[in-house]
Amino acid sequence: MNIENYKNYIIDLYKQFIPIKSIGPDNNGEGEWARARLLYDIVKELFDDIKLIEVPDSRVKENSRPNIVAIKYGKNRNKTFWLIAHIDTVPVGDINLWKYDPFNVTIEGDILYGRGVQDNGNAIILGILLAKILEDNNIIPDINFGFILSSDEETGSRYGLNYIVNNYPDIFKKEDYILVPDAGSSDGLNIEIAEKGILWLKFNIVGKQAHASNPGLGLNSTRLGSILLLELDKVLHQKYNNVNKIFNPDISTFEPTKVEKNIDNINTIPGNYTFYFDCRILPDYNIDEVLETIKFVVKEFENNYNCKVEMNIVMKDYPSILNNIDNNDFLNKIKDLIKKYRNKEARIVGIGGGTYAKILREKGYNAIVWSTYNESAHMPNEYININDLIIDTKILLEILKP
Repeated sequence: MNIENYKNYIIDLYKQFIPIKSIGPDNNGEGEWARARLLYDIVKELFDDIKLIEVPDSRVKENSRPNIVAIKYGKNRNKTFWLIAHIDTVPVGDINLWKYDPFNVTIEGDILYGRGVQDNGNAIILGILLAKILEDNNIIPDINFGFILSSDEETGSRYGLNYIVNNYPDIFKKEDYILVPDAGSSDGLNIEIAEKGILWLKFNIVGKQAHASNPGLGLNSTRLGSILLLELDKVLHQKYNNVNKIFNPDISTFEPTKVEKNIDNINTIPGNYTFYFDCRILPDYNIDEVLETIKFVVKEFENNYNCKVEMNIVMKDYPSILNNIDNNDFLNKIKDLIKKYRNKEARIVGIGGGTYAKILREKGYNAIVWSTYNESAHMPNEYININDLIIDTKILLEILKP
């Protein structure tokens, strides 16, 4: 079979689902239902069994978030190769930084542009295309092929895979192969088998509002917040400075990110200042011990500056690593197939980003993250090379075909 003949099919799929905005309510979107309906109709024609799992969420008009679980049965029905994609995307950011409409697929040669073509459109395409090739060629795979299209990956997976794993424990088996094509490298050699721990933290400094011409009557929360932000940045980077070469970047990262709006006018001293930290912590460290360090810094700051700091944990995920790395059959298959199609040895890596694999590994499942993956996810002008999808499909097809 000539998989290159499916290029137009791939482009047509992208043109169908990329224009459908699929942004969750935590990112001020309307949810994933519109895209899920389209994909459900495509997937049901290619798989033997399909299930729709709805997770209650009153913030969207449908009052739930959709998850699609599909199975194409193999000769051995006791084992499944799962491919897991997420159907939600992130907002476009500054639209002025895009050279094309992010919600229409633009093609330049073999490059496709649009929000979500890489993250996680590549996995959506891979799952559908593998099933399409099996169907077109009347191939019954050696083992089952399972495909999950899930919601809410970008904002914590509470309404997506996390819900599925905790409420439908019979879906996965310990011996299953599970692939999450949601990270990798542009040369297709990186296989991700470990992820850092994640802490997302919110800090609100409570000051006292006053007229800016008479600052002695107030307590400037913006100044205090800036001091605390820099103190946390310094302490965390100095104390947790180990290097672990399996990861890229190879250190723990502690990044101040979002700042909330406080006042509208220039001539008022703000009474509240709210900022956030995104911490990605190597498995070398106990994430709870890092949290205690942060609490200590905050307490000292409150005492030194006679103010109140409200700290909230937005997300806390412990690090994960694949079991039995040296003798893992699934990992060895992927490594051998990369060598066959890329003519280079695969690299075993860890990442700072959180993927669905972390949820699965915590339950003891055999989850690997791999695909040919450029670094344009979440960026303006997100793109993918269609030839990378073709090669990745060839690799994954070998896991399934007799």
